[in-house]
Amino acid sequence: VPDIDTNDTLQLIVEGRTTTWRVVGIIEEKGGAGGAYTTAEGFAAAMDQPQRVNQLRITTDSHDEQTRQAVADDVSQTLTSAGIEVRSAASISRSEAISAGHLGPVILILLGIALPLGVVGLIGLASTMSANILDRTREFGVMHAIGARAKTVRRIVVAEGVFLAITSCVVAVIPALALTAVLGAGLGDLFFSAPLPYRISLPAVGIWLALVVLGAILATEAAASRASRITVREALAYF
Repeated sequence: VPDIDTNDTLQLIVEGRTTTWRVVGIIEEKGGAGGAYTTAEGFAAAMDQPQRVNQLRITTDSHDEQTRQAVADDVSQTLTSAGIEVRSAASISRSEAISAGHLGPVILILLGIALPLGVVGLIGLASTMSANILDRTREFGVMHAIGARAKTVRRIVVAEGVFLAITSCVVAVIPALALTAVLGAGLGDLFFSAPLPYRISLPAVGIWLALVVLGAILATEAAASRASRITVREALAYF
């Protein structure tokens, strides 16, 4: 239910009856379809029926899947022996694994698209820097003539390439964030009937930025080496 906050009241139709409830809290569930939770006493009073429940939540001391599965089997057997029908028993970790299984191929496809695009971008950067060096042959020749060392020229060219790469990342942030929100909403509605939480992973941003900087350095290395070897004679002969 959109636009619902703590302490709000809402009306729900349960088995044909309109009931009024007050929201005391909102939780985010992992691997679950979500729903409304109430006390057995409150539900019985609202429905004017004896207390009843349709779901049990059990917390285990050990959180490994083997322990959870063993507890679920024991509880199911105990309830069945008591004449209580058990429709299903599942752990949170299993539900999370199922959700990850649904989203895993989608993430791999997106990475498979992003990596080649990044390689193409680095190739374009290398081509641009090489053309830039040809256009600035005279400039680099003058720098060598006034005493600039080869290492200095190389650092200047590499710094320019890194600056271009970082600038392209900054420019791409706005459309990337918008597309991420749209994609998250679409995938969430498809698999979970609700938009996925919109969160930005700072470690992922740092990894991509480091890859961009490293790729820019490698892409501009050839152009930087060419610029550092330009002599005054080559600069004069170019024009």
